[in-house]
Amino acid sequence: MASTLRINFVTGGARRYVPLIQELARIPDRIDVAMTATSVAAGGEGDWTPSRVVGHLVAYARQSHENLRRMAWMTDPLIKSVDDAAQAEQHQWDQQTRARLLGWLTEAVAESVDLLAELPDSSWGRPGQHPASGRRSIRQQVQGMIDHFEEHIAQLESMRR
Repeated sequence: MASTLRINFVTGGARRYVPLIQELARIPDRIDVAMTATSVAAGGEGDWTPSRVVGHLVAYARQSHENLRRMAWMTDPLIKSVDDAAQAEQHQWDQQTRARLLGWLTEAVAESVDLLAELPDSSWGRPGQHPASGRRSIRQQVQGMIDHFEEHIAQLESMRR
């Protein structure tokens, strides 16, 4: 993302969504810090391990990018959810190294950040249909993503050694 504040070509005003983009861009570093402070074996029976949590976030970030891309270019698309069990089985999150998980997460979040950085303010109101919460805008979707990441950062922090 450009380090300077861009001017919106439609409104002529400063881009008002830059703070949301910057907050999203910081997520991988925050997860790295939270994961560093956890024990690899953290989590009780039936609970997710730190690797499983980050693996879930990789799958979530990938699906979220696809949803944002569809919302930016399609008319009122369905916002798809992550098939978490299938992703966990396919990618074996608990078998992956911390570095690999964080690399995948960083890459997935960066794709969304790049998309959003190029999106004019006028497009942030474009809607999609969420199966549980109904119609929502790109801005609401991005805020929902950040909130979801925050929940899992708190989860990782609760697994401290």
